[in-house]
Amino acid sequence: MQIVVNRSSRKKIGSDCLLENIEISDHMIGESVLAHRSRGHHASALRFEYRRFYNTAALVLGDIFALTAVLFISGSIRHSLFGEPLTQWWIEIIVPLWLIVASVYRLYPGWGLGAVEELRRQALSLGIVFSMALVFFFWAQLGSLTSRFMLTVTFGLALILIPAIRKVVKSILIKGNQYGLPVVIYGAEQEGRDLVKHLEAEKGLGYKPIAFLDDHPSYWGAHIKGIPVLGDTNLVLPDAQVAILAMNNVEPEYRQHLLEGPLSYYRNVIIIPDLRELPSLWVGTVDMGGTLGLRIEMNLADPIARFTKRTFDLGATLISAIFWVPLVAALAGLIWLGVRKNPFFLQKRMGLHGKEFFTWKFRTMVPDAESVLQQAFETNPELKTEWERDFKLKKDPRITPLGHFLRRFSLDEIPQLINVLKGDMSLVGPRPLPAYHEDELDLKITSLRRRIRPGMTGMWQVSGRSDSGTDGMEMFDSYYVRNWSIWLDVVVLVRTFSAVLRSSGAY
Repeated sequence: MQIVVNRSSRKKIGSDCLLENIEISDHMIGESVLAHRSRGHHASALRFEYRRFYNTAALVLGDIFALTAVLFISGSIRHSLFGEPLTQWWIEIIVPLWLIVASVYRLYPGWGLGAVEELRRQALSLGIVFSMALVFFFWAQLGSLTSRFMLTVTFGLALILIPAIRKVVKSILIKGNQYGLPVVIYGAEQEGRDLVKHLEAEKGLGYKPIAFLDDHPSYWGAHIKGIPVLGDTNLVLPDAQVAILAMNNVEPEYRQHLLEGPLSYYRNVIIIPDLRELPSLWVGTVDMGGTLGLRIEMNLADPIARFTKRTFDLGATLISAIFWVPLVAALAGLIWLGVRKNPFFLQKRMGLHGKEFFTWKFRTMVPDAESVLQQAFETNPELKTEWERDFKLKKDPRITPLGHFLRRFSLDEIPQLINVLKGDMSLVGPRPLPAYHEDELDLKITSLRRRIRPGMTGMWQVSGRSDSGTDGMEMFDSYYVRNWSIWLDVVVLVRTFSAVLRSSGAY
Protein backbone atom coordinates (compact mmCIF):
# COMPACT_ATOMS: atom_id res chain seq x y z
CA MET A 1 0.00 0.00 0.00
CA GLN A 2 1.46 3.33 -1.01
CA ILE A 3 1.40 6.45 1.14
CA VAL A 4 2.11 9.92 -0.16
CA VAL A 5 3.09 12.82 2.08
CA ASN A 6 1.14 15.93 1.25
CA ARG A 7 2.94 19.25 0.75
CA SER A 8 1.46 20.59 3.98
CA SER A 9 2.65 17.75 6.23
CA ARG A 10 5.05 18.70 9.00
CA LYS A 11 4.61 15.80 11.43
CA LYS A 12 7.02 13.00 12.19
CA ILE A 13 5.35 9.61 12.35
CA GLY A 14 6.57 7.38 15.18
CA SER A 15 8.64 4.26 14.51
CA ASP A 16 5.90 1.98 15.87
CA CYS A 17 3.57 3.07 13.05
CA LEU A 18 2.92 1.04 9.93
CA LEU A 19 4.62 3.82 7.99
CA GLU A 20 8.33 4.39 7.75
CA ASN A 21 9.67 7.50 9.51
CA ILE A 22 9.23 10.52 7.29
CA GLU A 23 10.18 14.09 8.08
CA ILE A 24 10.19 16.58 5.24
CA SER A 25 10.85 20.21 4.56
CA ASP A 26 9.95 22.48 1.67
CA HIS A 27 13.11 21.80 -0.35
CA MET A 28 12.57 18.02 0.00
CA ILE A 29 9.13 18.18 -1.63
CA GLY A 30 10.33 18.08 -5.16
CA GLU A 31 10.42 15.69 -8.03
CA SER A 32 10.90 12.56 -5.92
CA VAL A 33 7.75 12.96 -3.82
CA LEU A 34 5.65 14.29 -6.68
CA ALA A 35 6.84 11.52 -8.98
CA HIS A 36 6.06 8.96 -6.29
CA ARG A 37 2.61 10.46 -5.94
CA SER A 38 2.15 10.47 -9.71
CA ARG A 39 3.20 6.84 -10.05
CA GLY A 40 0.94 5.84 -7.17
CA HIS A 41 -2.08 7.62 -8.57
CA HIS A 42 -1.42 6.28 -12.07
CA ALA A 43 -1.31 2.65 -10.91
CA SER A 44 -4.35 3.19 -8.70
CA ALA A 45 -6.26 4.78 -11.58
CA LEU A 46 -5.60 1.74 -13.76
CA ARG A 47 -6.91 -0.60 -11.07
CA PHE A 48 -9.91 1.65 -10.59
CA GLU A 49 -10.80 1.67 -14.30
CA TYR A 50 -10.39 -2.10 -14.49
CA ARG A 51 -12.69 -2.61 -11.49
CA ARG A 52 -15.21 -0.16 -12.94
CA PHE A 53 -15.16 -2.02 -16.27
CA TYR A 54 -15.86 -5.52 -15.03
CA ASN A 55 -18.34 -4.40 -12.36
CA THR A 56 -20.22 -2.54 -15.09
CA ALA A 57 -19.91 -5.47 -17.50
CA ALA A 58 -21.31 -7.92 -14.94
CA LEU A 59 -24.30 -5.69 -14.16
CA VAL A 60 -24.96 -4.99 -17.86
CA LEU A 61 -24.96 -8.71 -18.65
CA GLY A 62 -27.28 -9.31 -15.69
CA ASP A 63 -29.71 -6.63 -16.90
CA ILE A 64 -29.66 -8.00 -20.45
CA PHE A 65 -30.38 -11.48 -19.11
CA ALA A 66 -33.22 -10.12 -16.95
CA LEU A 67 -34.82 -8.18 -19.82
CA THR A 68 -34.47 -11.14 -22.18
CA ALA A 69 -36.11 -13.41 -19.61
CA VAL A 70 -38.91 -10.88 -19.07
CA LEU A 71 -39.57 -10.61 -22.80
CA PHE A 72 -39.58 -14.39 -23.17
CA ILE A 73 -41.96 -14.86 -20.23
CA SER A 74 -44.40 -12.20 -21.44
CA GLY A 75 -44.24 -13.59 -24.97
CA SER A 76 -44.93 -17.09 -23.68
CA ILE A 77 -47.96 -15.84 -21.74
CA ARG A 78 -49.32 -14.08 -24.81
CA HIS A 79 -48.65 -17.12 -27.00
CA SER A 80 -50.46 -19.48 -24.61
CA LEU A 81 -53.46 -17.16 -24.24
CA PHE A 82 -53.88 -15.83 -27.77
CA GLY A 83 -51.73 -18.04 -29.96
CA GLU A 84 -49.63 -15.06 -31.05
CA PRO A 85 -45.88 -15.28 -31.86
CA LEU A 86 -43.52 -15.53 -28.90
CA THR A 87 -41.66 -12.35 -29.84
CA GLN A 88 -42.47 -9.03 -31.46
CA TRP A 89 -40.19 -6.76 -33.47
CA TRP A 90 -40.15 -3.94 -30.90
CA ILE A 91 -38.35 -5.95 -28.23
CA GLU A 92 -35.10 -5.15 -30.05
CA ILE A 93 -35.31 -1.50 -28.98
CA ILE A 94 -36.09 -2.13 -25.31
CA VAL A 95 -32.67 -3.47 -24.32
CA PRO A 96 -30.62 -0.67 -25.95
CA LEU A 97 -32.98 1.96 -24.51
CA TRP A 98 -32.60 0.46 -21.06
CA LEU A 99 -28.80 0.44 -21.23
CA ILE A 100 -28.75 4.09 -22.30
CA VAL A 101 -31.21 5.32 -19.66
CA ALA A 102 -29.62 3.20 -16.91
CA SER A 103 -26.23 4.68 -17.77
CA VAL A 104 -27.64 8.20 -17.59
CA TYR A 105 -29.03 7.40 -14.12
CA ARG A 106 -25.56 6.08 -13.14
CA LEU A 107 -26.76 2.56 -12.41
CA TYR A 108 -23.47 1.27 -13.82
CA PRO A 109 -21.57 0.34 -11.76
CA GLY A 110 -23.86 1.84 -9.11
CA TRP A 111 -21.20 2.49 -6.48
CA GLY A 112 -22.49 4.68 -3.69
CA LEU A 113 -26.16 3.91 -4.33
CA GLY A 114 -28.05 2.59 -1.34
CA ALA A 115 -30.78 -0.01 -1.79
CA VAL A 116 -33.59 2.56 -1.67
CA GLU A 117 -32.01 4.99 -4.14
CA GLU A 118 -31.00 2.17 -6.48
CA LEU A 119 -34.55 0.79 -6.54
CA ARG A 120 -35.95 4.27 -7.20
CA ARG A 121 -33.59 4.83 -10.12
CA GLN A 122 -34.35 1.41 -11.59
CA ALA A 123 -38.09 2.05 -11.47
CA LEU A 124 -37.74 5.53 -12.96
CA SER A 125 -35.45 4.22 -15.69
CA LEU A 126 -37.94 1.51 -16.64
CA GLY A 127 -40.75 4.06 -16.67
CA ILE A 128 -38.75 6.28 -19.03
CA VAL A 129 -37.80 3.37 -21.31
CA PHE A 130 -41.35 2.14 -21.78
CA SER A 131 -42.71 5.69 -22.10
CA MET A 132 -40.18 6.36 -24.87
CA ALA A 133 -41.25 3.12 -26.55
CA LEU A 134 -44.92 4.18 -26.43
CA VAL A 135 -44.12 7.59 -27.91
CA PHE A 136 -42.15 5.93 -30.68
CA PHE A 137 -45.04 3.56 -31.48
CA PHE A 138 -47.45 6.50 -31.61
CA TRP A 139 -45.41 8.72 -33.94
CA ALA A 140 -44.39 5.80 -36.15
CA GLN A 141 -48.06 4.72 -36.32
CA LEU A 142 -47.14 1.19 -35.26
CA GLY A 143 -49.93 0.73 -32.72
CA SER A 144 -51.63 -1.97 -34.80
CA LEU A 145 -48.41 -3.98 -34.84
CA THR A 146 -47.82 -3.69 -31.11
CA SER A 147 -49.40 -5.75 -28.35
CA ARG A 148 -50.49 -3.51 -25.52
CA PHE A 149 -50.94 -6.60 -23.36
CA MET A 150 -47.39 -7.75 -23.93
CA LEU A 151 -46.01 -4.26 -23.31
CA THR A 152 -47.87 -3.97 -19.99
CA VAL A 153 -46.90 -7.43 -18.79
CA THR A 154 -43.28 -6.84 -19.81
CA PHE A 155 -43.13 -3.61 -17.83
CA GLY A 156 -44.62 -5.24 -14.72
CA LEU A 157 -42.26 -8.21 -14.86
CA ALA A 158 -39.26 -5.98 -15.47
CA LEU A 159 -40.04 -4.02 -12.30
CA ILE A 160 -39.55 -7.27 -10.38
CA LEU A 161 -36.93 -9.21 -12.30
CA ILE A 162 -34.35 -6.51 -13.06
CA PRO A 163 -33.84 -5.52 -9.38
CA ALA A 164 -33.84 -9.21 -8.40
CA ILE A 165 -31.19 -10.26 -10.95
CA ARG A 166 -29.14 -7.16 -10.20
CA LYS A 167 -29.11 -8.09 -6.50
CA VAL A 168 -27.94 -11.61 -7.37
CA VAL A 169 -25.11 -10.30 -9.56
CA LYS A 170 -23.98 -7.82 -6.91
CA SER A 171 -24.11 -10.52 -4.25
CA ILE A 172 -21.85 -12.77 -6.34
CA LEU A 173 -19.37 -9.93 -6.87
CA ILE A 174 -19.45 -9.00 -3.18
CA LYS A 175 -18.86 -12.58 -2.03
CA GLY A 176 -15.89 -12.76 -4.38
CA ASN A 177 -14.59 -9.44 -2.99
CA GLN A 178 -14.85 -8.01 -6.49
CA TYR A 179 -17.45 -5.25 -6.10
CA GLY A 180 -16.85 -1.66 -5.19
CA LEU A 181 -13.87 0.58 -4.76
CA PRO A 182 -11.45 1.29 -1.90
CA VAL A 183 -12.06 4.27 0.37
CA VAL A 184 -9.98 5.93 3.06
CA ILE A 185 -11.63 7.43 6.13
CA TYR A 186 -10.24 10.65 7.57
CA GLY A 187 -11.05 10.39 11.27
CA ALA A 188 -10.82 7.32 13.52
CA GLU A 189 -13.08 8.64 16.27
CA GLN A 190 -16.64 7.45 16.86
CA GLU A 191 -17.97 8.99 13.63
CA GLY A 192 -15.46 7.03 11.56
CA ARG A 193 -16.06 3.81 13.47
CA ASP A 194 -19.83 4.07 13.07
CA LEU A 195 -19.27 4.68 9.37
CA VAL A 196 -17.21 1.51 9.00
CA LYS A 197 -19.92 -0.46 10.77
CA HIS A 198 -22.52 0.86 8.33
CA LEU A 199 -20.37 0.21 5.25
CA GLU A 200 -19.73 -3.36 6.40
CA ALA A 201 -23.49 -3.89 6.86
CA GLU A 202 -24.36 -2.29 3.50
CA LYS A 203 -21.78 -3.83 1.17
CA GLY A 204 -24.02 -3.02 -1.77
CA LEU A 205 -22.87 0.59 -1.52
CA GLY A 206 -19.54 -0.55 -2.93
CA TYR A 207 -17.42 1.49 -0.51
CA LYS A 208 -14.67 -0.71 0.97
CA PRO A 209 -12.71 0.96 3.82
CA ILE A 210 -9.01 0.10 3.57
CA ALA A 211 -7.48 2.60 6.00
CA PHE A 212 -8.03 5.30 8.59
CA LEU A 213 -6.05 8.54 8.81
CA ASP A 214 -6.20 10.42 12.10
CA ASP A 215 -4.22 13.15 13.86
CA HIS A 216 -4.02 11.28 17.19
CA PRO A 217 -0.55 9.64 17.37
CA SER A 218 -1.87 7.03 19.81
CA TYR A 219 -3.95 5.56 16.98
CA TRP A 220 -1.08 5.21 14.51
CA GLY A 221 -0.23 1.61 13.79
CA ALA A 222 -3.40 0.33 15.48
CA HIS A 223 -6.26 -1.53 13.81
CA ILE A 224 -9.81 -0.36 14.38
CA LYS A 225 -12.46 -2.88 13.37
CA GLY A 226 -9.73 -4.64 11.40
CA ILE A 227 -8.75 -1.53 9.46
CA PRO A 228 -5.28 0.01 9.98
CA VAL A 229 -4.69 3.59 11.04
CA LEU A 230 -1.84 4.59 8.73
CA GLY A 231 -0.98 8.06 9.93
CA ASP A 232 -2.20 11.64 10.16
CA THR A 233 -4.70 13.49 8.00
CA ASN A 234 -2.02 15.28 5.95
CA LEU A 235 -1.33 12.03 4.14
CA VAL A 236 -2.75 10.96 0.79
CA LEU A 237 -3.56 7.32 0.03
CA PRO A 238 -3.28 6.71 -3.74
CA ASP A 239 -4.86 3.25 -3.44
CA ALA A 240 -8.16 4.87 -2.40
CA GLN A 241 -10.49 6.41 -4.98
CA VAL A 242 -12.84 7.98 -2.43
CA ALA A 243 -12.02 9.88 0.75
CA ILE A 244 -14.61 10.19 3.49
CA LEU A 245 -14.19 13.02 5.98
CA ALA A 246 -15.71 11.84 9.26
CA MET A 247 -14.36 14.50 11.62
CA ASN A 248 -17.06 16.64 13.19
CA ASN A 249 -14.93 18.21 15.91
CA VAL A 250 -12.45 20.06 13.67
CA GLU A 251 -12.27 23.80 13.15
CA PRO A 252 -13.67 25.18 9.87
CA GLU A 253 -10.20 26.43 8.89
CA TYR A 254 -8.69 22.99 9.24
CA ARG A 255 -11.56 21.39 7.32
CA GLN A 256 -10.91 23.84 4.51
CA HIS A 257 -7.20 22.98 4.68
CA LEU A 258 -8.05 19.29 4.28
CA LEU A 259 -10.41 19.94 1.35
CA GLU A 260 -7.95 22.12 -0.49
CA GLY A 261 -4.95 19.99 0.49
CA PRO A 262 -4.84 16.19 0.83
CA LEU A 263 -8.50 15.59 -0.01
CA SER A 264 -8.16 17.41 -3.34
CA TYR A 265 -6.18 14.46 -4.75
CA TYR A 266 -9.11 12.03 -4.61
CA ARG A 267 -11.69 11.48 -7.34
CA ASN A 268 -14.56 11.89 -4.88
CA VAL A 269 -14.80 13.27 -1.36
CA ILE A 270 -17.71 12.61 0.97
CA ILE A 271 -18.21 14.78 4.06
CA ILE A 272 -20.13 13.31 6.98
CA PRO A 273 -21.79 16.26 8.76
CA ASP A 274 -22.89 16.21 12.37
CA LEU A 275 -26.58 16.17 11.47
CA ARG A 276 -27.78 12.83 12.78
CA GLU A 277 -31.23 14.13 13.64
CA LEU A 278 -31.98 15.02 10.02
CA PRO A 279 -33.24 12.75 7.22
CA SER A 280 -30.44 11.23 5.17
CA LEU A 281 -32.21 9.82 2.09
CA TRP A 282 -34.14 12.70 0.60
CA VAL A 283 -31.64 15.53 0.94
CA GLY A 284 -30.33 17.70 -1.89
CA THR A 285 -27.93 20.61 -2.07
CA VAL A 286 -28.81 24.22 -2.88
CA ASP A 287 -26.41 27.00 -3.80
CA MET A 288 -27.45 29.96 -1.66
CA GLY A 289 -25.23 32.63 -3.16
CA GLY A 290 -22.03 30.71 -2.50
CA THR A 291 -23.27 29.16 0.73
CA LEU A 292 -24.10 25.46 0.77
CA GLY A 293 -27.71 24.76 1.70
CA LEU A 294 -29.42 21.44 2.31
CA ARG A 295 -32.90 20.93 0.89
CA ILE A 296 -34.80 18.31 2.91
CA GLU A 297 -37.95 16.65 1.59
CA MET A 298 -40.28 15.94 4.51
CA ASN A 299 -42.37 13.22 2.87
CA LEU A 300 -44.69 12.72 5.82
CA ALA A 301 -45.83 16.33 5.44
CA ASP A 302 -47.02 15.62 1.89
CA PRO A 303 -50.68 14.46 1.86
CA ILE A 304 -50.21 12.91 -1.58
CA ALA A 305 -47.33 10.80 -0.28
CA ARG A 306 -49.38 9.63 2.69
CA PHE A 307 -52.29 8.81 0.37
CA THR A 308 -49.89 6.83 -1.83
CA LYS A 309 -48.70 4.81 1.17
CA ARG A 310 -52.26 4.01 2.23
CA THR A 311 -53.23 3.06 -1.32
CA PHE A 312 -50.17 0.80 -1.56
CA ASP A 313 -51.12 -0.89 1.73
CA LEU A 314 -54.71 -1.54 0.64
CA GLY A 315 -53.79 -2.64 -2.86
CA ALA A 316 -51.07 -5.07 -1.79
CA THR A 317 -53.23 -6.53 1.00
CA LEU A 318 -56.30 -7.05 -1.20
CA ILE A 319 -54.35 -8.48 -4.13
CA SER A 320 -52.51 -10.93 -1.87
CA ALA A 321 -55.72 -11.99 -0.06
CA ILE A 322 -55.98 -15.05 -2.32
CA PHE A 323 -52.86 -16.36 -0.57
CA TRP A 324 -53.11 -15.18 3.04
CA VAL A 325 -56.82 -15.76 3.70
CA PRO A 326 -56.62 -19.58 3.17
CA LEU A 327 -53.37 -19.66 5.19
CA VAL A 328 -55.00 -17.82 8.09
CA ALA A 329 -57.95 -20.22 8.04
CA ALA A 330 -55.68 -23.31 8.03
CA LEU A 331 -53.44 -22.06 10.86
CA ALA A 332 -56.44 -20.99 12.92
CA GLY A 333 -57.79 -24.54 12.67
CA LEU A 334 -54.49 -26.06 13.81
CA ILE A 335 -54.26 -23.69 16.79
CA TRP A 336 -57.82 -24.47 17.89
CA LEU A 337 -57.11 -28.19 17.75
CA GLY A 338 -54.08 -27.65 19.98
CA VAL A 339 -55.45 -25.41 22.76
CA ARG A 340 -59.24 -25.54 22.24
CA LYS A 341 -59.34 -21.78 22.60
CA ASN A 342 -59.97 -18.86 20.29
CA PRO A 343 -57.06 -19.08 17.82
CA PHE A 344 -56.87 -15.30 17.61
CA PHE A 345 -55.46 -13.12 20.34
CA LEU A 346 -56.18 -9.38 20.55
CA GLN A 347 -53.60 -7.10 22.15
CA LYS A 348 -53.93 -3.39 22.92
CA ARG A 349 -51.26 -1.32 21.17
CA MET A 350 -50.42 2.36 20.62
CA GLY A 351 -51.12 3.61 17.10
CA LEU A 352 -51.25 6.74 14.97
CA HIS A 353 -51.36 9.97 17.05
CA GLY A 354 -51.19 7.89 20.25
CA LYS A 355 -54.59 6.28 19.69
CA GLU A 356 -54.92 2.76 21.12
CA PHE A 357 -56.18 -0.15 19.02
CA PHE A 358 -56.25 -3.94 19.18
CA THR A 359 -53.83 -5.94 17.05
CA TRP A 360 -54.85 -9.31 15.66
CA LYS A 361 -52.39 -12.14 16.23
CA PHE A 362 -52.47 -15.90 16.36
CA ARG A 363 -52.52 -17.40 19.83
CA THR A 364 -49.03 -18.74 20.51
CA MET A 365 -49.13 -19.09 24.32
CA VAL A 366 -50.76 -21.46 26.76
CA PRO A 367 -54.16 -20.31 28.10
CA ASP A 368 -52.83 -19.54 31.63
CA ALA A 369 -49.84 -17.61 30.27
CA GLU A 370 -49.55 -14.97 33.02
CA SER A 371 -49.46 -17.43 35.91
CA VAL A 372 -46.86 -19.50 34.06
CA LEU A 373 -44.74 -16.37 33.57
CA GLN A 374 -44.91 -15.37 37.24
CA GLN A 375 -43.90 -18.87 38.33
CA ALA A 376 -40.93 -18.70 35.95
CA PHE A 377 -39.87 -15.35 37.47
CA GLU A 378 -39.94 -16.85 40.97
CA THR A 379 -37.78 -19.81 40.02
CA ASN A 380 -35.42 -17.91 37.69
CA PRO A 381 -34.73 -14.24 38.59
CA GLU A 382 -32.57 -13.87 35.46
CA LEU A 383 -35.69 -14.25 33.34
CA LYS A 384 -37.29 -11.32 35.17
CA THR A 385 -34.20 -9.18 34.54
CA GLU A 386 -34.31 -10.06 30.84
CA TRP A 387 -38.03 -9.24 30.69
CA GLU A 388 -37.59 -5.87 32.38
CA ARG A 389 -34.77 -5.01 29.96
CA ASP A 390 -36.22 -6.19 26.61
CA PHE A 391 -39.92 -6.94 27.37
CA LYS A 392 -39.29 -10.28 25.64
CA LEU A 393 -37.72 -13.61 26.58
CA LYS A 394 -35.51 -15.72 24.37
CA LYS A 395 -36.82 -18.86 26.10
CA ASP A 396 -40.38 -17.96 27.00
CA PRO A 397 -42.07 -20.75 29.03
CA ARG A 398 -45.51 -19.56 27.95
CA ILE A 399 -45.13 -20.39 24.25
CA THR A 400 -46.61 -23.60 22.84
CA PRO A 401 -44.69 -25.87 20.41
CA LEU A 402 -46.80 -24.64 17.48
CA GLY A 403 -46.36 -21.10 18.80
CA HIS A 404 -42.57 -21.45 18.57
CA PHE A 405 -42.93 -22.38 14.90
CA LEU A 406 -45.31 -19.51 14.18
CA ARG A 407 -43.06 -16.98 15.90
CA ARG A 408 -39.89 -18.27 14.27
CA PHE A 409 -41.27 -17.48 10.83
CA SER A 410 -43.44 -14.53 11.95
CA LEU A 411 -46.60 -16.38 10.91
CA ASP A 412 -48.27 -15.32 14.15
CA GLU A 413 -48.51 -11.78 12.80
CA ILE A 414 -50.29 -12.57 9.53
CA PRO A 415 -53.75 -11.74 11.02
CA GLN A 416 -52.50 -8.15 11.39
CA LEU A 417 -53.40 -7.80 7.72
CA ILE A 418 -56.90 -7.31 9.12
CA ASN A 419 -55.55 -4.28 11.00
CA VAL A 420 -54.06 -3.01 7.74
CA LEU A 421 -57.44 -3.21 6.03
CA LYS A 422 -59.09 -1.43 8.97
CA GLY A 423 -56.54 1.37 8.83
CA ASP A 424 -55.02 0.73 12.26
CA MET A 425 -51.71 -0.41 10.81
CA SER A 426 -49.55 -0.24 7.71
CA LEU A 427 -47.57 -2.97 5.99
CA VAL A 428 -44.35 -1.16 6.95
CA GLY A 429 -43.82 1.11 9.91
CA PRO A 430 -42.63 1.27 13.52
CA ARG A 431 -43.42 -1.82 15.57
CA PRO A 432 -46.75 -1.45 17.46
CA LEU A 433 -45.99 -1.35 21.18
CA PRO A 434 -48.08 -1.63 24.34
CA ALA A 435 -48.31 1.52 26.41
CA TYR A 436 -45.93 0.28 29.12
CA HIS A 437 -43.20 -0.40 26.54
CA GLU A 438 -43.68 2.86 24.68
CA ASP A 439 -43.39 4.74 27.98
CA GLU A 440 -39.84 3.39 28.28
CA LEU A 441 -38.76 5.10 25.04
CA ASP A 442 -37.31 8.56 24.74
CA LEU A 443 -40.08 11.17 24.41
CA LYS A 444 -38.60 12.44 21.15
CA ILE A 445 -38.68 8.92 19.68
CA THR A 446 -42.24 8.40 20.90
CA SER A 447 -43.31 11.64 19.20
CA LEU A 448 -41.77 10.48 15.91
CA ARG A 449 -43.38 7.03 16.11
CA ARG A 450 -46.85 8.49 16.61
CA ARG A 451 -46.65 10.47 13.37
CA ILE A 452 -47.20 7.33 11.30
CA ARG A 453 -49.18 4.10 11.51
CA PRO A 454 -47.33 1.20 13.10
CA GLY A 455 -46.34 -1.57 10.71
CA MET A 456 -46.47 -5.33 10.42
CA THR A 457 -42.79 -5.14 9.56
CA GLY A 458 -40.22 -2.39 9.70
CA MET A 459 -36.59 -1.36 9.86
CA TRP A 460 -36.17 -2.86 13.35
CA GLN A 461 -37.57 -6.24 12.32
CA VAL A 462 -35.31 -6.60 9.27
CA SER A 463 -32.23 -5.46 11.20
CA GLY A 464 -32.03 -8.19 13.80
CA ARG A 465 -35.42 -7.71 15.48
CA SER A 466 -35.17 -8.65 19.15
CA ASP A 467 -31.38 -9.01 18.94
CA SER A 468 -31.02 -5.25 18.49
CA GLY A 469 -33.05 -4.49 21.64
CA THR A 470 -34.87 -1.28 22.55
CA ASP A 471 -31.90 0.88 21.55
CA GLY A 472 -32.02 -0.62 18.08
CA MET A 473 -35.75 -0.02 17.93
CA GLU A 474 -35.30 3.65 18.76
CA MET A 475 -32.58 4.04 16.14
CA PHE A 476 -34.29 2.18 13.31
CA ASP A 477 -37.80 3.51 13.94
CA SER A 478 -36.60 7.11 14.02
CA TYR A 479 -34.60 6.51 10.82
CA TYR A 480 -37.69 5.12 9.11
CA VAL A 481 -39.98 7.99 10.10
CA ARG A 482 -37.45 10.64 9.07
CA ASN A 483 -36.64 8.98 5.75
CA TRP A 484 -39.97 7.46 4.81
CA SER A 485 -40.84 6.92 1.15
CA ILE A 486 -42.68 4.28 -0.85
CA TRP A 487 -39.29 3.08 -2.09
CA LEU A 488 -38.13 2.49 1.47
CA ASP A 489 -41.30 0.49 2.12
CA VAL A 490 -40.59 -1.76 -0.86
CA VAL A 491 -37.00 -2.36 0.26
CA VAL A 492 -38.13 -3.22 3.81
CA LEU A 493 -40.78 -5.63 2.50
CA VAL A 494 -38.23 -7.43 0.33
CA ARG A 495 -35.77 -7.66 3.21
CA THR A 496 -38.54 -8.95 5.47
CA PHE A 497 -38.73 -12.20 3.51
CA SER A 498 -34.98 -12.70 3.93
CA ALA A 499 -35.14 -11.92 7.66
CA VAL A 500 -38.06 -14.33 8.15
CA LEU A 501 -36.26 -17.15 6.35
CA ARG A 502 -33.16 -16.56 8.49
CA SER A 503 -35.34 -16.23 11.60
CA SER A 504 -32.97 -13.48 12.71
CA GLY A 505 -33.87 -12.18 16.16
CA ALA A 506 -37.15 -14.07 16.22
CA TYR A 507 -38.24 -15.63 19.53
